[in-house]
Amino acid sequence: MSSSQRYTQAFLFILLIISLFSTGYAANLTPDQDTLKKLSKTNAWWRLVHYKQHTYGVRSQVDQDEFFLHPQGYKNPLAELTATFKQLETALNSNPLLDQNTDLRCTYPARVDWLARTLNLDIPTRSCAGLDKWLGQVDAGSMSMIFPSAYMNNASSMFGHSFLRLEGTDRTRKPDLVAHAINFAAEVNETDGGVAYAFKGMFGLYPGYFSLQPYYEKVDEYSNLENRDMWEYPLNMSDQGLKRVIWHMWELERVRFDYWFFDENCSYQLLALVSVAEDHLNLTAGFDLKALPADTIRALDKASLIGDEAKYRPSFATKLLSMSEQANPAELTAAKQLVFEYLEPETLELDAKANPAKVYELAYEWLNFRYRHQGVTRDEAADQLHKLLVARSKINHKSGLTAPMAPSVPPHKGHETAQFALSLGQHEQVNYLQLSAKPAYHGRYDSLDGYLPNAEINLLELKLRFDEESKEITPWHLNILEVGNYLQSSAIFSLAAWRVKAELGRTNPFASSKDDWLGRLGGGYGRAWGSSENLMGFLMLAAELEAGPAAGHVKPNKSNQDWAVGGGISGGLVWEPFTNWRTGLDASWIGFAAGNKGALLKTEATLQWNYQTNQSLRLQGKWEERRDSNGQIDLAWLKFF
Repeated sequence: MSSSQRYTQAFLFILLIISLFSTGYAANLTPDQDTLKKLSKTNAWWRLVHYKQHTYGVRSQVDQDEFFLHPQGYKNPLAELTATFKQLETALNSNPLLDQNTDLRCTYPARVDWLARTLNLDIPTRSCAGLDKWLGQVDAGSMSMIFPSAYMNNASSMFGHSFLRLEGTDRTRKPDLVAHAINFAAEVNETDGGVAYAFKGMFGLYPGYFSLQPYYEKVDEYSNLENRDMWEYPLNMSDQGLKRVIWHMWELERVRFDYWFFDENCSYQLLALVSVAEDHLNLTAGFDLKALPADTIRALDKASLIGDEAKYRPSFATKLLSMSEQANPAELTAAKQLVFEYLEPETLELDAKANPAKVYELAYEWLNFRYRHQGVTRDEAADQLHKLLVARSKINHKSGLTAPMAPSVPPHKGHETAQFALSLGQHEQVNYLQLSAKPAYHGRYDSLDGYLPNAEINLLELKLRFDEESKEITPWHLNILEVGNYLQSSAIFSLAAWRVKAELGRTNPFASSKDDWLGRLGGGYGRAWGSSENLMGFLMLAAELEAGPAAGHVKPNKSNQDWAVGGGISGGLVWEPFTNWRTGLDASWIGFAAGNKGALLKTEATLQWNYQTNQSLRLQGKWEERRDSNGQIDLAWLKFF
């Protein structure tokens, strides 16, 4: 036998051994039962299948049967893991290759990657046309969490929003605005009104889906259309961690989750997605009752996934307001003529104190804003916008306008959103100890750091009281909802202030609970002036509906009705005389025109010292007069958590 024949036989023998070894490896891929059980209980596996432990057992938060590889996979982590191994074995043993729609390396790349890393398996890769094309389009080199601030005119956006941005590997060639955004949102029925929308959102009756879309569309939606400032938080994530998140996004695209407004919402699901970056991460832990966007940004901060280099992106309205505040009265008057009277720039008579470059730039942005947001048509605006650009191009000197300054405190550095309070007080000469708690969110007298300066949202605040008269702990008050938007008008914007409040509670410590309670639904609409950071005042027309034994103008006879409705006026002041000190006065007069007719006068004075980010002291006095006067005062220690 020649030497060449010997080499050929040796080579074929080696190939045979390798082939036999490879076939045996694939056939025996599944580990023993004890190893499977241990793996099925790991945090990484639970994050990949979105399992959560409930009192009634384990359930995945995915609500689509097709996502699971085993019929009981939605509630049995071991069964789902075993099925995953078996399907991977089938794919590896198949000759020819399975179709890419049934090969786990193409359909569940994040699961396969985890198995390979955890068990040190050398799993052969393969070409997956759909996945490979999608990854090429995404072209992600880094990731950021984006936080658009609250939008008070939409119930679903009152607490803000969050989504992820995937920056390109080459950001000079592919700038951030053309990057991709990962969003999670409810698929809402357009015919649902406000009540149906709120009900379905709170009780998980909407389907929620992940989606991928261009980032510039999200900027246009939030920053330009809804006029919401945005914060961009780069994530500290390894290249491998980023790859796992993107693979898992591929697994979840168009997979249904039930959307719950308060907990399993956009922010919660994005944390769940980011958690697959590292096997130890469980970013959704602790968000059992609520997951507000600011709280989820704090969770990223606590996990050291974000730093202090958050980028502030002001909205169109914020930029326009900043420009107007940098203009003097003469410049504002001139710009207004150009915008509302469509005055020819050449015929504009400028005051000596006016900077023409500033006037033309302000007028251009102002008219552009009116075109985008205030009903001015394209035909009305286009010609004047062109003339303003031409006029500005003829001015050689600069306008001196600067971009808005970012708030000194980003949203995740403000106070926590839940609150506990302990207070000592006196009500109608009766001393009491009171305990109160609420899950959300922010009041007028709380520190403004990290929050909208003109808004307040308080939800489900429950007060329990122990007083020396009854010698027992009793439910005293439930603030179901209190929302206020105290937008101040300016030279540019003529804005309305409004508030709504729904509450249920007692009014008199001497009366029995069955004879002394009322439910109240009230609101106001008007104007606010000044600055929330310094001195702000507001005045509103008010309406109120009350129900219960203590409703309306209670009379000392048996002809009382258990309801009253009326209207009147309300107003107030909020002042911050020193840093971290906020004080104010709130007053209203309501004339009840139906039911228990009469008048109600209420006043409330507050002084609050926000001496730490998450701790405050508040002194508050209240006085109310229906038929009799009724006053109380208390000192409270507030703890945010």
